[in-house]
Amino acid sequence: MNAPATSRFSPVLIWGITAVTVLITAFVLWLGWPAEAAELPAGAGEVEVHFIDDELTTPAPTGETDGWFGGLSTPCDFDSWYVESAGTAFCATLGESRGTVTVNRAGNRIDLPAEAQKAITGWAADEGGTQPPARALLVLGGEPVGIVDLAGPAVATPAR
Repeated sequence: MNAPATSRFSPVLIWGITAVTVLITAFVLWLGWPAEAAELPAGAGEVEVHFIDDELTTPAPTGETDGWFGGLSTPCDFDSWYVESAGTAFCATLGESRGTVTVNRAGNRIDLPAEAQKAITGWAADEGGTQPPARALLVLGGEPVGIVDLAGPAVATPAR
């Protein structure tokens, strides 16, 4: 007589497709999960120093945050950093890391000891070019934490 109808797909194939789909979904969600902003710990901390190229830096709207796909959701190009500081925002084009310095944070204030000031102004003098850098971005764990105005490098303005 007639045999009962069976599925053309084996249960192993169905479970395999389901498992791969779940893994791909989990990877995409993990990759695109919004990152927490870096925060400089209270007291002394090591930060990287990058000089900001003001000729290539453009203004941006404030209040932007990394979305599900990180920097792709901010108003900046792929080769610039979105930085907010002192109520303004901009897309900063940065040079290579010039080195690390130790800074001190107390509340919302970031102080640069004399050694850090000397290192940053020395690196700026070595930078050369037609226009020496006017600002440096302090970076912790790949995230901006402060901006140093090289005209008065004793204090950095907090950034995110």
